[in-house]
Amino acid sequence: MEFPLWKRRDDLPEILKEVREHSPVFERVALTMTGELADCFGTKQEGVRCILSAVQSVFDDSEIKVYLTTGELATVSGAAERPLDAAASNWHALGSYACRHFPATGDGAVIDVGSTTIDFVPIRNGKLANVGRTDPERLLSGELVYSGVERTPICAMAQTVQLRGEECPLAAELFATSLDIFLVMGQIDEATENHETADGRPATREFAKSRLARMVCADAEELTWTEVNEMARELFRKQVKFAAARWQHAISAHSLSPELVVISGHGDFLAEAILDAVGVSSQQIYLSDLINDRAARCGPAFALAVYAEENW
Repeated sequence: MEFPLWKRRDDLPEILKEVREHSPVFERVALTMTGELADCFGTKQEGVRCILSAVQSVFDDSEIKVYLTTGELATVSGAAERPLDAAASNWHALGSYACRHFPATGDGAVIDVGSTTIDFVPIRNGKLANVGRTDPERLLSGELVYSGVERTPICAMAQTVQLRGEECPLAAELFATSLDIFLVMGQIDEATENHETADGRPATREFAKSRLARMVCADAEELTWTEVNEMARELFRKQVKFAAARWQHAISAHSLSPELVVISGHGDFLAEAILDAVGVSSQQIYLSDLINDRAARCGPAFALAVYAEENW
């Protein structure tokens, strides 16, 4: 279930109640999170504790444990005392689960591409080999790339694009996001019910064209489809180039030579392009093939469910 926490933090308990109502019978709850960085919170610690409080209030009759980036399961009170260990633990849960699919010797990696970010998780000898653990550490190491397939502002991806034979500066405004690139390119399906766009209008190709046109201070009537398609492809290439450089930085930290890469997330087409750009020719498998499509769409939650079942 998608929920814009950064806009409606006070509605989190009600959303969790809906999740509970649609869930099968259960006795225990395992929690991993990434929403604590949302700017509706003053600090990450506030965000973690707010999320913990909401979960505890809704699942008060269940035993709850929280996954930490140390690979531990903590009680709610224990996680509240260590909020920065509970923060942004999704990638660690996914990587820990994926390790079972790698051989006991050799190098590998997980690449998970979502709406907002890309995670590179290095694996060596069947175990996590990450350099960073917190978000700032992972940004510095190249293991976290704050660029995804839906929510990334275009003006954060490039400063210029080619337009009518010239280099045209882009408007430094939230006129369009990466979602519009992939709607135009046909990599993401249209969804008329999705209004989580830069202008609040539906996630369709026509409206995506309009949003991208505004990035060069034009509108949908001033630019042709050919021009918008060319703009989208150029922006995609620039996103791939940036992410590929971060992959190289992350992999070089341990001199890794991945023999196997697990691709996860609904931005698998971007993951494939990144791996092509860096010349990875090793075996590539998809998380959706290891589990199933629905479970792979919420990979970290599935991974944590398996981990909790085995380690509670």
